[in-house]
Amino acid sequence: MGTTLHVIGSLMIDRVLRVPALPAAGETVMARSAAVHPGGKGANQAVAAARCGARVRMLGRTGSEGAFIVRELAAAGVDTACVMTSDAMSGFAAVMVADDGMNSIVIAPEANSRIGDVDIDAFLAGASPGDLLLMQNECSGLGHAVTAARARGMRIWLNAAPMGDAVRSIDLGALSCLLVNEHELAALTGIGEAEAALHQLAHAWPKLDLVVTLGAEGWIARVDGAIARGHAIPVNAIDTVGCGDAFVGALAALRSEGMPWIDALARANAAGALAATVAGAIPSMPMREAIETLAQPH
Repeated sequence: MGTTLHVIGSLMIDRVLRVPALPAAGETVMARSAAVHPGGKGANQAVAAARCGARVRMLGRTGSEGAFIVRELAAAGVDTACVMTSDAMSGFAAVMVADDGMNSIVIAPEANSRIGDVDIDAFLAGASPGDLLLMQNECSGLGHAVTAARARGMRIWLNAAPMGDAVRSIDLGALSCLLVNEHELAALTGIGEAEAALHQLAHAWPKLDLVVTLGAEGWIARVDGAIARGHAIPVNAIDTVGCGDAFVGALAALRSEGMPWIDALARANAAGALAATVAGAIPSMPMREAIETLAQPH
């Protein structure tokens, strides 16, 4: 099964509104439907990795109303012993999904912002050198976790979403892999063209593996010192919420089991495509068998 994948990340109650089109500034639109789903980038990626076959444990924080997210994690095979449910206010996300599958999301971290350094230290005490730590930027303690994991000899992956000052303060040289979408890449580098921005980061951090998801344009990466590209897989997209998380979680799982980069990226690409065919975040994280089937050349 390979090494253990440790996730420090968010749990969010996703309140999803289906709308004909995303509203412009100042515009009010009528939703076609409303639903509540389990989500949060950390929880999404943990489930995606577990469904891809990884051994996954997670540190997170939510309130009693977010307990259903913890049950989803456990059902997927994630070790939830370090997921706390005692906070007064769970994190939540307001999600609008348009008829074309595109989405707009606002998050309120709440409980996720109250993960403490002591919690992180206790969680990482269960890790071994060479294990992979996967984080995002929806919860507190990012800088401390990087320092503590590096001291333990772990491989550190950061999905820099959403982009913010906490990410900019991180020493990228401490990371093994940085994963961003094209918007986060532009915010980090100040360069709007993805390939040019990637080359700038690659020049500044020659030992850092870099993966950029480009939505309908596929992905581009600099891994093992070489540039690689992949095209998006055409699917009948109904909801793009969670597609990036499916990609990241699957990629982390496959790399933790030792799969070569190019093969792992092809399967992560398939995972992201499959997530677009199912509504919701955690519910859309695909199983390994479906990923393998879609990733095969036709």
